[in-house]
Amino acid sequence: MNLKIVIGEDNEIFRKSLVDKVAQIDGFQVVYSTEDGEDFLRAIRKIEPEIIITDIDMPKINGIEVAKKIRSELPHMDIIFITSFSEHIREAVELYTFDYIEKPIDTNRLLKTLERLKRKYNVEEKLCSFKVEDGFINIFIKDIYMAEANKNKSIIYTIKDKYVVNHSLKEVEEILKHEDFFKSSRSYIVNIKKISSIVPMNRTSLEISFYNGSHKAQLSKKLLSELRKII
Repeated sequence: MNLKIVIGEDNEIFRKSLVDKVAQIDGFQVVYSTEDGEDFLRAIRKIEPEIIITDIDMPKINGIEVAKKIRSELPHMDIIFITSFSEHIREAVELYTFDYIEKPIDTNRLLKTLERLKRKYNVEEKLCSFKVEDGFINIFIKDIYMAEANKNKSIIYTIKDKYVVNHSLKEVEEILKHEDFFKSSRSYIVNIKKISSIVPMNRTSLEISFYNGSHKAQLSKKLLSELRKII
């Protein structure tokens, strides 16, 4: 299965070059490209691609504003910024951008970024098997929001359900050995792609919220800088 990509870039020559570059990489399909921010946003909402590649400086709606809307409406979509404006890096990081590539584009960097995305989606389609009281339960990696320690067991949270599994949190950490999971404290492992906000909680901890609006986890303040490096 090819991963669908929609591209927003106002420079026609650069946009066509980018489409051609992506077309040469196995496993990806550019299904739409445009120079206009409003058209870009409409296409993303209609197509719901796995990945968007966007410039920042576009007419009508810029790439940052498009990304903000998409992050709230389609939180699991991966965003790659390609731009000449390095001053927007902080805003891009706050939107949990998968990558930020400065122009002129480095083809090898783009290739490596897309290969990382391909590996991510290959992993997300895999099932993780957990021991429970009456046998085993299989859960897609992409459906897991977080895990919480529960004495010598753990609780696995998905968007609708939670499962008590017969594994310590350390064992769950080994099962979920994947770049999207981060041990945020002694008691929690979180899926960084599903984090919507991090706010102060007390002197030593911060509270993590997720896009589904119900789950909450804790982040040790001493781990905040480490988490920031990977999201």
